[in-house]
Amino acid sequence: MAIGAFTDFSGTYELVGSEGYEKYLESIGADAATREVLASDPQTVKVLQEGDHYTFTSTVATKAFVSQFTLGQEYVSDFGYGDDRTAKGIARRDGNRIILQRKAGSTEATTVYIVDGEGFDAVLSGPNGVTAKRRYRRQP
Repeated sequence: MAIGAFTDFSGTYELVGSEGYEKYLESIGADAATREVLASDPQTVKVLQEGDHYTFTSTVATKAFVSQFTLGQEYVSDFGYGDDRTAKGIARRDGNRIILQRKAGSTEATTVYIVDGEGFDAVLSGPNGVTAKRRYRRQP
């Protein structure tokens, strides 16, 4: 996989590092029980890329969250943090980055996936400048 671009992002990835995630979850309105589960459980992410369509299945010990989108097309999904909020979003690709912008009610969030030869970073931005960074390593 070349740095600066990738052809297929498909694979299974394991969370190996996280900074600021619980504060990010709080900033987007996730309740305390959800924050505790998502911030502490081991996590894997399975990515399936089919052309410009992506399916991310994030699994923690107690639950799986599925997010699907097609680059350049508006999509609707749950907000992805264990509550019932529905979000509208748009995704685009810029070199080795996939950028998701979504909004649930008045809460806006952006996730940037930065792909490299060993895995990817997820940089999450929420209200009031709160950010988090999570590192995922590709599994064999």
